[in-house]
Amino acid sequence: MAALTISNLRKSFGTFDALKDISISVTDGEFICLLGGSGCGKTTILRLIAGLETHDDGQILLGSDDLTAIPCHKRNIGMVFQSLALFPHLNVGDNVAYGMRLAGFPAAKITSEVSRLLNLVGLSGLMDRSVAALSGGQQQRVAIARALALQPQVFLMDEPFSALDAALRDQMQEEIKRIQRDLGITTFFVTHDQREAMALADRIVVMNDGKIEQAASPEELYTRPATRFVAEFIGINNIIARDGQMPIAVRPEALVLGASGDGISGKIMRQRRLGALLEREIKVGGQTLFQSEIAGSGVSFDIGAEVMVSWPDEKAWALPA
Repeated sequence: MAALTISNLRKSFGTFDALKDISISVTDGEFICLLGGSGCGKTTILRLIAGLETHDDGQILLGSDDLTAIPCHKRNIGMVFQSLALFPHLNVGDNVAYGMRLAGFPAAKITSEVSRLLNLVGLSGLMDRSVAALSGGQQQRVAIARALALQPQVFLMDEPFSALDAALRDQMQEEIKRIQRDLGITTFFVTHDQREAMALADRIVVMNDGKIEQAASPEELYTRPATRFVAEFIGINNIIARDGQMPIAVRPEALVLGASGDGISGKIMRQRRLGALLEREIKVGGQTLFQSEIAGSGVSFDIGAEVMVSWPDEKAWALPA
């Protein structure tokens, strides 16, 4: 499957700059999550790749093919929308087969391919079922199978699990990751949920105000955020200002508390136990720091106790001011 390359992509809607000089290079079979809040530009990128919008400047290459001159229906790109857009008057099999029939596939090929895809997404035996009779998770699987029916080179998903409850959402995340690995298909997945992105992605592209803040593996984003925005957006971070120096970011689990010794002095204002985890809020000067540890693994303190707060040097990283 061809790699996808986005270079210096720009898109405006009237006076609003939705994308500002976006560049991403994606390898074959890579699972990319576009992560950010509402209005950051992540869905616009998907729509430009799919051909549902036209960019103002820049280039989108699929392998060596420039997609700019290729109409939407000829780009060989599969897409699952947040609304799913299933056809309520068609059964499961006919929904999956819809694109293949439009493309003129032979009837025997359509039947075998629909059967294969329904097996892939865990819906074997439901070919004749009405889509209205399916659960939300089953409808998601039908939408995925339909998008994969024409064997697209790139698979796009725009917050497809946002309407599902937490347990079903976790299940569908596991399913889509399994399917993506089985097929080896290059995938773009849009989400505003950092937990979802961490669970799915080979690489996460964090977006803010139409720009890319950082594109990296989940582990690198968590342990080495490149900007203050990423440090504050991904998980919980303590941003500690220092006189005349760049601020540093330290994760709650990296903070070490002691009754004395080196570090900065603080006061425990709140603590709570969440299962095996103990979480604390510590007042240090005019700032609140968050600390977490496995319950029972450190020194016990009462609320109101004065403590010294420290951290290993390798667990802290400098951020641009």
